[in-house]
Amino acid sequence: MIVTIVLTSLMLTYDVVYGNYHHNRNTTLHKYGPNVCAVEEISSSNGGMTSHRERGWPIDDRQQQHRTCGQNTIVRYECCLGFKSMYGCPGCTGVKPARNVMETAQELGAHEFVRYIRQHDLYDSLTSGGPYTIFVPTDEAFSKMDNALRSAMESYESAIEILRYHVVPSRIVTQNVSSDVLLNTLNDGLQLRFNKYSTKIETINCVTIMRKNRIAQNGVVHLINSVLSPYSYSNRNLVQIINQNQDLSIFSKMLEVSRMHQSLKETFQTLTVMVPTDMALQRLPQNQLRRILNDETLSKAFVLKHILPTPVCLNAVTEEQYVRSLADNNYVKFSCDRTNAVTVQGNCIGNDFKLSSNGIIYAIHFPLSSGEGKSALQIMQHLGLSEFVQIVNIAGLAQTFENFNALTVFAPTNQAFRCMNPMEMYHIRSDPSAARAFVDFHIGKQIMTVENIYDGKTVESFAPGKQLRLQCVQNEFGVEGRRIHFQTVRGYNGAVHVVDHVLYPPTISVEDLIRKNDSFSLYTQAMELVLGTFSKDRTSFEFCNGMHNTYFVPTNYAFRKLGADELHRLFTNPTRMRQILDNHQADRILPSTLIGTRQQYEIKTKNEIVRLSNEDGKLMVNEAEIIETDIMTTNGLIHVVDDLILPQYRRRNE
Repeated sequence: MIVTIVLTSLMLTYDVVYGNYHHNRNTTLHKYGPNVCAVEEISSSNGGMTSHRERGWPIDDRQQQHRTCGQNTIVRYECCLGFKSMYGCPGCTGVKPARNVMETAQELGAHEFVRYIRQHDLYDSLTSGGPYTIFVPTDEAFSKMDNALRSAMESYESAIEILRYHVVPSRIVTQNVSSDVLLNTLNDGLQLRFNKYSTKIETINCVTIMRKNRIAQNGVVHLINSVLSPYSYSNRNLVQIINQNQDLSIFSKMLEVSRMHQSLKETFQTLTVMVPTDMALQRLPQNQLRRILNDETLSKAFVLKHILPTPVCLNAVTEEQYVRSLADNNYVKFSCDRTNAVTVQGNCIGNDFKLSSNGIIYAIHFPLSSGEGKSALQIMQHLGLSEFVQIVNIAGLAQTFENFNALTVFAPTNQAFRCMNPMEMYHIRSDPSAARAFVDFHIGKQIMTVENIYDGKTVESFAPGKQLRLQCVQNEFGVEGRRIHFQTVRGYNGAVHVVDHVLYPPTISVEDLIRKNDSFSLYTQAMELVLGTFSKDRTSFEFCNGMHNTYFVPTNYAFRKLGADELHRLFTNPTRMRQILDNHQADRILPSTLIGTRQQYEIKTKNEIVRLSNEDGKLMVNEAEIIETDIMTTNGLIHVVDDLILPQYRRRNE
């Protein structure tokens, strides 16, 4: 079934006839002749009717099909309203006789509306006076009325109020009106809210305007796809409406606790408030809900994520889009499918709303945020980190995760546990003390978020005497050389980061590891040469100070690539050897997992700048390949390289 959706009316309107033609408007599709409208149609996937929309941009020969909720549209052309084709002439050059607003509505096919107007003795006043702007529902719109509105239309007095609510006692041409404007109607004291959207859709009380700006003798007619209900609009403000709805009492309490109720009453900005019902909020864990309701900061954080600083009408959603909320760095996702069903954050939402003097209220059956008031343990459960949660319970630390006031958890994924040694995993699962020691090294004793993490930061862990080292390379974060997968999830008593590996406290220093491995014997000799020449009072290797260092350790093979003669000369020149070894040490931890593919990083070593790169998984330092990565020690991280990282002057002289 093909359903017509007028997305654009590119036409020479009656403005021309009445002398109001704007010369900057593109009024002609030259290919098809003058006064031709471009109309887009979409076909219904289920044989039923779909919602109708009109967008405001001009369609010319360069523009192609648009997509509406995943469906391609089909463009066809027809004579614009008020014009007709003339035999032998291109386009639509014949001008139809001028008509009044009711005759124009009739010509648009709005027979039911005109019939109601006649039945309730409004026809004569609307055809003789003016100017009027009438938002005329289609015949289908009347057939889709809900029971309450249908019952009201059966009452003579109520029907008059409803019909008069569709009439504005002035001339409204949409391109001359800014977005988010309140229009007075013939229904005394009640207004209509007109909006424009980036999708080029225009709405009245969030009802789509299908065909717009049909100029009549005594006004303007716009065709809409729903009957406007005066009961959906209130002169009260957002807070008053929320407070008076018994199903929204919990959110009302949050407004009060957060001290936002007064600012929402007085705002001059039009807002959209997505209000979870009491039933939706009561599905939250009771201890979490209780914390939110008893804490101003948590209540405010929750409320701000449900307030959008712009009027959002669901009928204007034609594609996936993100709308910023009043909370920092928080966006609400709107999308629609081929049946025009709109979802918010992936949840279906009905088009049930209330218009207030300063915004739009949607009662929703789910919260847009569920992190506020959660404990660290509840967050991990929500993230599906079941393996780590199980170890926490074995360790007897569940209450710590619930009650400790300031902590950060680096929680391994379930996949990380599956990669563990089976015997080690068995030991942790069967021994509470081993489980405790394991979990303790994954917890920091302060709250760390993206906002306060920096490269080289150290935090004390729950493991006695053990610290956790944090890394930051560009916008990637790591802990103990392991990548943090997701952005921080913050709870009332701490933060949870997800990491891709389990964390182990290092037990060996760089020096001890190198001395115990015969593959690094030449590197050991080189360090001893430098140490003996420049640090006679020292008895250990000369490494960078602190715990946050990276060592690019060359193998014996890397040294022997120089050849026997050059190697001999190098070992008899301590100054040159020191420059080379300094080129292998950086005073920051650089895990391979934080090095982006096909990116190059300039890294300052103790000697000069070197280039660290990742070519599709092949890590290089200048021309040396890293053949073994991410060996964590007590005083830094080791990458094993297969070539010496020679200073630049040395490479130029070769």
